[in-house]
Amino acid sequence: MDAVSVRRPKRENWTTKIEYFMYGGGSGSMSLKIPKVGMRTIKTAVAVVICFLIFLPFLNTGGTQVGGIIVEVGPFYACIAAVICMQSSVEQSLQSGGARMIGSLIGGAVGLLVLTADLISGNQFLFAVLLGLGIVLTIWLCNLVRQPAACAIACIVCCCIMLSHGGEERYFFALARIVETLIGILVALAVNHLLPNPKTGDAVS
Repeated sequence: MDAVSVRRPKRENWTTKIEYFMYGGGSGSMSLKIPKVGMRTIKTAVAVVICFLIFLPFLNTGGTQVGGIIVEVGPFYACIAAVICMQSSVEQSLQSGGARMIGSLIGGAVGLLVLTADLISGNQFLFAVLLGLGIVLTIWLCNLVRQPAACAIACIVCCCIMLSHGGEERYFFALARIVETLIGILVALAVNHLLPNPKTGDAVS
């Protein structure tokens, strides 16, 4: 009787694996694949630069005085909105921007509401409970208006208002964040509309 041949498992060749991931593996080509700088990348960079330039006059001024309260405005939230909203098409940018705007409005409203309730109590432990309830309410409202993509930014804005500001300042802070976000969205839409479409090479109509 012939001996039964046992096929041994093939040993992993780590060198081959590394070459596969670095050089696009399987084709035998050893040329390193360097990603190209696409048009969407350029659009995003342009939008961020424009947002920064818009708020440049407000930098290093110590804030803008509104109603006797100093409100600090800057490009941070506008740049974030521009990066998130810059999509492959104007339609997609509009959807992303709409979700972010709705999230900012919901998060700001819930944050102000919870802070108002905290002013009545003034208890830190109760504030912790209110913070959790505020996040639950924020996510619930985003789902209620069928904007689940807005949950993250809504919770971020809610926490920023609740944890960083108090008194009358919180109202101006919420308004400033909404305005900055809106500016970032509008800049992203304008840049995406005016610069060439990466798929067609033409300006988006």
